Amino acid sequence: MTMDLSTVPLVAISVGSKQVISTLLNPTKVLPSENGLPRDWRGLAYLLELSAEVMTLLSSHSNPTIYMLTILEQKEKNITIKDFYLMMEQISRWDIIDDIEDMFEKDAVKYLEEKQRAQISADMVEQNVDKEILTQGDVHRLKEGLETQYYDAFLLYADEDVSFASKMVEKLETEYQLKLCLKDRDLVAGITFEHEAVMKIINERCNRVLIIISPSFLISAANKFFLNYAQALSIDKQQRKIVPCLYKRCELPMQLKYMFILDYNRKGLYDFWGKLRDSIRALNSSVKCTQKTTELTNTLPNKCSDLPQVCQEAKEETSKNTQEKIENCVIKNMNDTKALHSSGTKRSKMLKWVKSTANWKTKQNKQNDHLIMDKLANLPSLDNLDSLNLTSDSTIDIYEKKKKKKNLFDKFTKKGQMRKIAVQT
Repeated sequence: MTMDLSTVPLVAISVGSKQVISTLLNPTKVLPSENGLPRDWRGLAYLLELSAEVMTLLSSHSNPTIYMLTILEQKEKNITIKDFYLMMEQISRWDIIDDIEDMFEKDAVKYLEEKQRAQISADMVEQNVDKEILTQGDVHRLKEGLETQYYDAFLLYADEDVSFASKMVEKLETEYQLKLCLKDRDLVAGITFEHEAVMKIINERCNRVLIIISPSFLISAANKFFLNYAQALSIDKQQRKIVPCLYKRCELPMQLKYMFILDYNRKGLYDFWGKLRDSIRALNSSVKCTQKTTELTNTLPNKCSDLPQVCQEAKEETSKNTQEKIENCVIKNMNDTKALHSSGTKRSKMLKWVKSTANWKTKQNKQNDHLIMDKLANLPSLDNLDSLNLTSDSTIDIYEKKKKKKNLFDKFTKKGQMRKIAVQT
């Protein structure tokens, strides 16, 4: 496998490779290379263009090759493994290339793998989202941008009844397509309070609590606690929450004595799995909608196959209807013209009769006016009437008598007042 060593920096080589290079370059070589460079660490320092100060430090260092490599790592010079091979060729150290070639390839593979892993970074934990993750289904759904997982039922069972519980899970999930939640299978690790997580799942994410009743189940304190909690939820929410299934005969607790329990051991026409499926499944408006959609999808292909014939029949019906409408319009127009002609003659006769009656009425009114004027002329005028004399002798006598009575009454009242005054004094 050939590898591009020009992409791998020299500082990426392992400690073992550095030790091999130092053992080969540290010893001083007397004979120079063809271009006159020393065939030891000095030739490498010259090709790396190190300063005179660094050269003096290298000459006094016990391991000058290792010291040079640490300087390159600190200064972050962009020198690759391929560049190192070219430098070894310039100082005629082909032996070093042959000895370290395999080691350099391993170092290059390891460096590229670490670089590839470094490209992938872990996502930062969001506190609000992490609180909602309780099951493995939540992890997968939140990655896809969906809401947390919702379940048809939470299964409670004893550890001794795990074989029957696994059979029930396989039956309900594979055959009846129901979603169950099991504490040992679905809960994620690291939850601080297991009971609190189970209570939250039962309350907020499960429609039912499926219970496998057996003597072992009633011995467990945790199962009794979750049973009491589910019963309290059913009372609080006024909802059918618990679905009890009797697996092994035992004395039922008070919470279950008055409930209808599905008996697994009952035989005959008793359909245990069908009753269990119907007891768990939630029926709502969405089920009706899906049924309607399936009916529509089943009927649509039949209707679509008849579309050409229906379109042809519709065209023929429309053409017939248009012809009938045109004929009706023509007949209607002919009838309207006849009706107009007959109504015109009737109207002219009516006008003549109205004119004759109006002339007759005017003549009658004129004659009546003449008669009234003649009668008024024969009446007497107001100027010739005598004036009425209202001052007669009888009226004058009545007036004088009333005046005398009044004077007598006045005199009598005055005398009475004078007497009262005299009495008071």
